[in-house]
Amino acid sequence: MPPKTKVRKEDILKAALALIRERGAERLTAKALAEALSCSTQPVFWHFESMEDLKKQVYAEALKIFGAALRRGEEGVSPYMAIGLNYIRFAAEEKGLFRMLFMSDFAHTDVVGAHVEMDYIVGVIEESEHIGGEDAQTVYRDMWLFSHGIAAMTATGTASFSEEEVKKMLKDVCRGLIGDLRNKNKNQKGVDDEKV
Repeated sequence: MPPKTKVRKEDILKAALALIRERGAERLTAKALAEALSCSTQPVFWHFESMEDLKKQVYAEALKIFGAALRRGEEGVSPYMAIGLNYIRFAAEEKGLFRMLFMSDFAHTDVVGAHVEMDYIVGVIEESEHIGGEDAQTVYRDMWLFSHGIAAMTATGTASFSEEEVKKMLKDVCRGLIGDLRNKNKNQKGVDDEKV
């Protein structure tokens, strides 16, 4: 029977997240983890089948952290606006995790295709903006792409915006998208009424 390891799986995941926060996802190696935990690489491979397995589990843990950050409420703004602000704040406060989740192929995941937190966000859009179905998914996609641009520039330090600037940009783009969808739907309804 192999000896019981002193380093727990949770310790390794916690150390991996800390390493990514401090040095970036590309620096996550078994050797770097062993150094951070003051142990050999053996516990890493005792708890995880491979580095790929470890990376998948670290990615899942980072998604939990992101999901919790996304759901923080904010007084004075709509729940949907809070999501956009929280996404950009996450990029500013958790640069390493944001880059790993949304600016790398760390877990070999198509970020757009993965629809990270889509069900939650679409639900908020439907409830707060009174838009449903494909229209809610269109607003989700277009606003996510717009917000991601701001967040990516924030995470890389290539641009800096005040919170008020971000609020105004998000509000203007969201109003434009929703207004455009409502006009299209109104015009389509008029065409459908003419056919009857």
